[in-house]
Amino acid sequence: MNLLFPRISGRQLLSMLGVTAAGCLIAGLYGILHDQITYTISPEYFTRLKFDQFDYAEPANGSQREFAARIGFLATWWVGGITAWVFARVGIMREQRIPPLREVAVGFVIVFTTSLLSALCGWIWGQCRKGTGHSDGWLGWMHSLGVTESGDFMTVAYIHNASYIGGVLGTFFGLFYLAKMRKRRG
Repeated sequence: MNLLFPRISGRQLLSMLGVTAAGCLIAGLYGILHDQITYTISPEYFTRLKFDQFDYAEPANGSQREFAARIGFLATWWVGGITAWVFARVGIMREQRIPPLREVAVGFVIVFTTSLLSALCGWIWGQCRKGTGHSDGWLGWMHSLGVTESGDFMTVAYIHNASYIGGVLGTFFGLFYLAKMRKRRG
C-alpha cells in the first residue's frame, strides 16, 4: 500500500468521514465544556484575548458565556477531526480497514482523558505561578491587554496550552493503544 496515496474504497472513505465527523463533534463538545469552566476562572481571558481572536463568530445579542461556548467549539472541533482521521487512516494503512468502532471510541477516551489531565496540570501550574509571581514578559503582555486579574488570566492560559499539549500526547497514546489492539487481533 502506498503511504501517501493509499487505495481507499468508497465504503472505507465513508467510514473514515463518519469517524472524522464524530471526532469533530465530540471534540467540539469538549471545547464547549472546557471553555465554560475556564471562563468561570477568568472571564478576562476571553474578554481581553479570545473574543478578539474569534470576533468573526460573535453571536448577535448573545451572552459572553454563549460566545465563550462558540469559541470552545471552534477552537477544538478540528483537533478531534484530525485525531479521528489519523486513527481511521492508520487503521486502513495497516489493516486495510478502519479499527473497530469500540477501539476508536477507547482511543478517543484516551485522548480526552489525557487532555483533561493535562488541563489539570496546567491549572496546578497556574496556581503555583500565582504564588511565585509572573515573568516580566507575561506581565507586560497582560498589561498591554488591560488585564486586571493577572493570576487568573495566566492560570487559564496555562490550562489552554496544557490542553493542546494533552491533545497531541493523547493522540499518540491513542495510536499506541490502537496498535496494541491490532496486534492482539492479528
